[in-house]
Amino acid sequence: MVVNSKWASVVGDVGRNQYNKRLEVLRTNKIDTVEIERTISATVNALNYGDNESFVIFGEPQSGKTEMMIALNAKLLDEGCDVIINLLTDSVDLLQQSLARFRTAALSPSPKQFSELPSDPKTIRGKQWIIFAKKNARDLEKLIESLRFVDTVVIIDDEADYASPNSKINSKEKERTRINKLIHQLLNRRGQYIGVTATPARLDLNNTFDNNTERWVDFSPHASYVGQEFFFPQNGEINYRLHRFEADEGNERVELRNAVIHFLCGVAEQHQLGLEENFTMLVHTSGKTIEHGEDFAIVEETIGTLSDPNQKGYSQLEKVLIKISTIYNNKNPDSIVEFVLRNIRKNQIVEINSTRRNGVGDIAAPKSLFSFGVGGNIISRGVTFENLLSMYFTRTVKGKFSQDTYIQRARMFGNRSRYKESFQLWIPKSLMENWTKCFAFHQLAIEGARSGMGAPVWLSDHKSTPTALASIDRSSVEFENGEMSWGLFTFNKTADYMGETSLDDKMRLKHLREHLGPTCFPDYVYNFLLSQWKEDGDFCFHGPSIFGTDRSNYTAHEIASVRRTKGIFSTNEFKRGPRPDAKHHLKIFFNSHGKARLFYKINGKAISFIQNKK
Repeated sequence: MVVNSKWASVVGDVGRNQYNKRLEVLRTNKIDTVEIERTISATVNALNYGDNESFVIFGEPQSGKTEMMIALNAKLLDEGCDVIINLLTDSVDLLQQSLARFRTAALSPSPKQFSELPSDPKTIRGKQWIIFAKKNARDLEKLIESLRFVDTVVIIDDEADYASPNSKINSKEKERTRINKLIHQLLNRRGQYIGVTATPARLDLNNTFDNNTERWVDFSPHASYVGQEFFFPQNGEINYRLHRFEADEGNERVELRNAVIHFLCGVAEQHQLGLEENFTMLVHTSGKTIEHGEDFAIVEETIGTLSDPNQKGYSQLEKVLIKISTIYNNKNPDSIVEFVLRNIRKNQIVEINSTRRNGVGDIAAPKSLFSFGVGGNIISRGVTFENLLSMYFTRTVKGKFSQDTYIQRARMFGNRSRYKESFQLWIPKSLMENWTKCFAFHQLAIEGARSGMGAPVWLSDHKSTPTALASIDRSSVEFENGEMSWGLFTFNKTADYMGETSLDDKMRLKHLREHLGPTCFPDYVYNFLLSQWKEDGDFCFHGPSIFGTDRSNYTAHEIASVRRTKGIFSTNEFKRGPRPDAKHHLKIFFNSHGKARLFYKINGKAISFIQNKK
């Protein structure tokens, strides 16, 4: 049927300039768009590469990925994409938070929950849609039914390492987990998949939707971002308020009470410094809802006692408050005490877990001067907390740390530049040590991915693993024998790359870095190796060796690139070095064309390298 109307052609036609308009809005709000633009450009290039491959956009926790995703949706609309599906973790709170931010961006068409789609699937075809859906089996089944007449889709999977990978990857029957299977059906050879996450190890080692690491896109954080380098510095110089303590049932109640009072004083300090805003404290001690209730009761009791001078225990807590106040204003501590007590009733305490979800929005963007969020998994992934000033974190595990899980729990990361030196982290000493190691291992792999030097190499030891072992595809992932290498350089046979044997290990590392430069021996690797040094003898500096003389075993490409999928640095090479029993081995391999690479490998099982060879 042809409609005879002069207005018919303008229905829903907003042109192809939504992306640029969105950037202008961000710039007007003084948000730096440089990294967003770079990421979107690289993403569009990856989508248009022609092979329809899946890939991942990776960044830091709480680094502004939602704004990037809004801009990406706008760009895909401009590019003519019909159906854009934004998948979120199975959390109503996260869905509502993300959907509200997208709708505020005024994209056309407006984002819709899958439940808001027309009841007749045929009417969906031929129009542009931005659809939001939780990674929930029932929701995905309904979405598949609604889109059965749609020819092409683009899936943007937020928190892609959560629920989407196939944890049955190693089953004999080659089964798929329910969510993984449904996302496959949603793609159904008609769409492209983009995973978005801060922790991409699981997606890589699981071969989730056959994503290609060569297409991965790095989303670098904005200028005001405060993350790993600040909270877990490699040099150990802490520049925020870190409270380490021995965690046991006898003193944890007292520690949490003290943490609450420190938070109250910290908010008072910020107001005296001119940052007159509301602030949040998170309490995350367990995954058990019954223990969330116990933590909630401690916070509630502390606030309730300080709110009533006639209540039993008030005098004792007042003395604690007076003592702590000197930390936050040693010249006039009374002003801190007065602020806290005068405003103590301006508070909100919310228990957030699988049974009590109300109030997440009030804590994520605090509506009360003193806001408290107490809970488990829901507050440890996905939700962005504005003005988070304090975090009390004691949740640990009995077995190995899953690095991706604990990296996601670093809720103190984010836009904290205005008050980062005042941030309060309360954590047991042993947990802080393990958490620090998780980030050191993660950064080494992520920086390797950013360098574009082949598939990422993930690190594991007796305390931690990059992701849950059940999700690692054992048919393509190699354990223990992983090696790392970096940029090609022109080999000089007369150069003393490793330095004189009379130098100590640290000086030889420094000598090697100065000779090769950051492309061929990156600073992040150099700093990691320095952090691993315990005593001289820990490192073995091998003499250079030629690679590829036996052409029957290597392809011309392998010889030219001085890199081999199965690895070059064999375990037998350890025995040829001057310190065969050393833990860390460094060696240069060169080819007949005069090109070379530096290789690094660990001897023994103290630290293992894990790499996908697919």
